[in-house]
Amino acid sequence: VPCHPHTDLSGAGRTPMQRRRCGLLPGRATGMQVTVLNPFNVVILFQPVTLQCNYQTSATQPPIVTWKYKSYCRSRLADAFNPSSQENQINNQLQQNNPGYNPYVECQDSTRTVRVVATKQGNAVTLGDFYQGRRITITNNADLSIDQTAWGDSGVYYCTVTSSQDLQGNNEAYAELIVLGVRLPCLEMLFQHPY
Repeated sequence: VPCHPHTDLSGAGRTPMQRRRCGLLPGRATGMQVTVLNPFNVVILFQPVTLQCNYQTSATQPPIVTWKYKSYCRSRLADAFNPSSQENQINNQLQQNNPGYNPYVECQDSTRTVRVVATKQGNAVTLGDFYQGRRITITNNADLSIDQTAWGDSGVYYCTVTSSQDLQGNNEAYAELIVLGVRLPCLEMLFQHPY
């Protein structure tokens, strides 16, 4: 039964799944909703890390989960060591005028490295070409598990969940990952609250 939300607001004659899909059940979000549990992660080189991604969907078939890596737009480490630089001051002003702005994440993909890390469809997980041979997988429904972090792993990881049955809502969220060579408590403190 197709949804006609402007003419059929009661949902009469529909199953609960049809009412949910049409957004007619109270208190239910319509459309895909993707979130990450911890949007900022700091880990020591060669240590494991799991980037947790959760999603809610009205789809009855398992969606496709894709994790992509994108390099930072700006170096968080360079900025941490040089907080009074002119570029840092400009970014601070931009953040004050636009509270949601993240200079480390928001830039054109053409200006940075973008790679598929892994894709999960059903129970099958496929690693991207760059990550072949590494102990990386997607666990649970959508969590990215890296068994041993490497130098080039610092960056932004996007969890994207797609389903042809659920095309509305927010199907993407990201988590930042900083890989440090040694444990430096002062740097970890700088990165705990980046904004």
